[in-house]
Amino acid sequence: MTATLTIQDLFRLILYLLGIGALVYIIVLIKNLNNAITGIKNILNRNEKEIDTTIKQLPYIAQNINSISEEAKNFVKSVSPEAEKLVSNASSLSEKLDNTSSKVFNAINEVSESICSTATTIEHNIKNANDYIELIMDIIGIIKSALNRKK
Repeated sequence: MTATLTIQDLFRLILYLLGIGALVYIIVLIKNLNNAITGIKNILNRNEKEIDTTIKQLPYIAQNINSISEEAKNFVKSVSPEAEKLVSNASSLSEKLDNTSSKVFNAINEVSESICSTATTIEHNIKNANDYIELIMDIIGIIKSALNRKK
């Protein structure tokens, strides 16, 4: 048995095999879609009562949302001027605190400089007093030695 196979026959065979593969893929895809749709249908059937209740409550929920948003808008409108005053007062207070803290810093700086200057002056005075005491002690020593010689 010998059979000749032409290129046209080979291409036809390849095309038929590709067609069969595509059909198998489509069948598997349809089967998976069917399983997914069946699962969704089962979920909907199990929760049909809750879904109906939720759908019936949607208008009431929408009304509540509208009333809440309206109340919030009115509240914001009523509070807005007070909030602006509060921000302005806070800004003013911040500036006053800044000025006060600057004055306190300057006062502390002046006091510390004054204390430092006073301490330096006291130190010099103590050195001068020490010098005077040494000078007086030298004079007393000279007088004492002069008196000791006269005797």
